Amino acid sequence: MDVLKKIKDEYDGTVTLSRTFLDISRLINENMAIYPGDPKPKFEKISTIENDKVEVTRITIGSHTGTHIDAQKHFISAGVGIDKEPLNKFIGEAHVVDLSKKIVNEGISNYDLDDYSNIVKDDDILLIYTDMDNKIQDCDKTNSFNYLEPSAVEWIVNHKIKCIGIDTFSVEKFGAKDGIVHKKLLSNGIGIIENLKSNFAQFANKKIFLICLPLLLENIDASPARAILFEIPNNINYR
Repeated sequence: MDVLKKIKDEYDGTVTLSRTFLDISRLINENMAIYPGDPKPKFEKISTIENDKVEVTRITIGSHTGTHIDAQKHFISAGVGIDKEPLNKFIGEAHVVDLSKKIVNEGISNYDLDDYSNIVKDDDILLIYTDMDNKIQDCDKTNSFNYLEPSAVEWIVNHKIKCIGIDTFSVEKFGAKDGIVHKKLLSNGIGIIENLKSNFAQFANKKIFLICLPLLLENIDASPARAILFEIPNNINYR
């Protein structure tokens, strides 16, 4: 718990965390579902214990593989790489928005977020739960998922949210050419976590504590990440 104590001491405010946690990161493997056009993960044994007394693996993955964090550089040419993104964007109190009743391919608008207008405060994190894993069980249907509409992005910016996380392949509608959602979020310094695992239904409409950290990759547009939720004891449902 020493690491958690350090985080709490540095965090602006006091928060008590449960000793239990939930990993909401996707398992990376060679057969996983990926966003259309992204490189497939590849694991190659470079040495083995049997032949070389030590096992070493060459790992080939795209920067947006599995659960990942987008850097400004992903859509903004003068934006910072993932190594320059402030980590405090991805650590803090988060509100879990349950939008699992949305049908596949339906956009998320400002009206879907309005119930949280009087709940969120500056620099909160929003985690959007769409239950994508149960809606889309066919790996070939990776172009079907819920996404943010521009009106939802305006809501997020106006409410001074510091980071948005979602359990779909992207915050952007599949096939969108201009990247307006990414550009608006990233240009306003809002963190983007995409492709979370859809296993946090138990926290729907609750406040939890998120720690999600990228790899320290120099000047890269994104990084795979490990996202962990910590329950806040005595938390009460919003609705």
